[in-house]
Amino acid sequence: MFSYGEYRAEDQENMLASLDSKVAEVYTKTIGPNEANLNSLSMLTSIESQLEELFETIESLPPEKVEAAEKAKEKERLLRLREAKLEEQRVHQEERLRKALERAQADPKKRSGRKLVKRSAPPVMKRKHAEQQEKRSKEEEELQYFFS
Repeated sequence: MFSYGEYRAEDQENMLASLDSKVAEVYTKTIGPNEANLNSLSMLTSIESQLEELFETIESLPPEKVEAAEKAKEKERLLRLREAKLEEQRVHQEERLRKALERAQADPKKRSGRKLVKRSAPPVMKRKHAEQQEKRSKEEEELQYFFS
């Protein structure tokens, strides 16, 4: 059943036990309780024969009824999927809200290291240009006064 050396014997036994339990579960749901203590292979054989009988019964029914039943089952399946998705979204949203509430109620983090200091304003450059114009205007006044 398993390839040699790929799985340990313990893992193989665990997997076989899990498969046996699944086969027994399907057997009890489809046929009934396993009163004869059948092994897995016998249970699978009886499940297969039961399935074949059901397929023959479906083929003998009118196709309209079969299609209607299949549509109803498909709608039911889609509805279950939608509800499961909505439930999963609700749980996810509750988890997000819980985490946000924990963050809000938690003590604020203590900052370590150097404190941030506001940057100082750059030094003001003196306006030499305005002073030079003022000197020139005084010189021009003096020139006009003395030479005119």
